[in-house]
Amino acid sequence: MKNIFLLALTTAFLAYCSLFSQEQDHSDEINSSLPELSDFHEVIYPIWHKAYPDKNYKMLKEMVADLNAGAEKIYTAQLPGILRDKKQEWEEGVKQFKTSVEDYNKAVNDNNEPEILGSAEKLHSNFEMLVRIVKPVTEEVDEFHKVFYMIFHHYWPEKNTEEFNLAVDNLWQRAEELKMCVLPKWAEEKSEKFKKQSEELFTSTDELKKLKDSNSASEVDIEKAINKVHSHYQALEALFD
Repeated sequence: MKNIFLLALTTAFLAYCSLFSQEQDHSDEINSSLPELSDFHEVIYPIWHKAYPDKNYKMLKEMVADLNAGAEKIYTAQLPGILRDKKQEWEEGVKQFKTSVEDYNKAVNDNNEPEILGSAEKLHSNFEMLVRIVKPVTEEVDEFHKVFYMIFHHYWPEKNTEEFNLAVDNLWQRAEELKMCVLPKWAEEKSEKFKKQSEELFTSTDELKKLKDSNSASEVDIEKAINKVHSHYQALEALFD
């Protein structure tokens, strides 16, 4: 009996290691953070939290070179695969951000102090919108998306049955956690809609897991179930667009 238990434990451990290894192979693809935004935070922080409230025009003018250098990196930043659905929203956000950078430069060049303050405010607002586009609303949403991304774009299309089965079990756990997560303060007004949508997402994920566990479901049925999960996840994300 002890040997059987050890064998089962070893099998489960190896399965986990296999899934972890697969996700590591695609770590850049499923990482939703952008270093260009993190780097720019080092520029916008002193502008917004130090120079702006103190009306320190000298400092606001001195920040232009760093601002432009950081902004150029954002203009050319490439979204990772997991954010492919955000491409259009990101490009529109970058356009607005670029306009605010240009307005800031103009205000500084014209030495127009009221405009410098106004453009700094718009710059901060548009930067925050870019961050909001790529940053998941909660950690639970991010963890669900990472697992589902691998299922939707890799394991199922590539007919990798072993990784698919493991990932669906993992997805079910992530969906259960998602039902219990608490939204940040800025999104609290969406709590009721989020609760309803996360429950629908769990139901569709549960249906997918049951089909997988049955060992008799057709590929067509599983494909439909995957697409249903995808639709429900998109509806959940759309709450915060």
